[in-house]
Amino acid sequence: MNWKRFFIAFVVAFVFMFFWGWLYNGVLLKDVLAQAQSLFRPREEIMGLFHWIVIGDAGLALSFVMIYASAFAGGGIAAGVRLGIMLEILAVSARCAIYATQPFPAKLLVLASIGGFIEMIGTGVIVGGIYKLKSNA
Repeated sequence: MNWKRFFIAFVVAFVFMFFWGWLYNGVLLKDVLAQAQSLFRPREEIMGLFHWIVIGDAGLALSFVMIYASAFAGGGIAAGVRLGIMLEILAVSARCAIYATQPFPAKLLVLASIGGFIEMIGTGVIVGGIYKLKSNA
């Protein structure tokens, strides 16, 4: 395994996921999330636990790159997109189970899933592109 390529893919994927999460949840879905505020921690408490968001995004990026490097490397961007779609189908399935047990609005489930597909496909493009670029160099 090329550890330099792995590390670059991880860092770039993490940065993308982190900023996409901020843009999508913190800006684009701000009003939708505000309608369900009673289901979330207060903002001050969330900010006090912000490091868990960073750890979560890092874990997601690390897992994505590990899976890509283990089974999809060499397939380029198309393989990254396929992996992203597969992982988001897994996440949507988990959201459906959560929806059945927790009172999240259906609209939030749908919007979170749309954002998840964008995030995972974008991550796939990034990781696949880094692996493709590095393998051609």
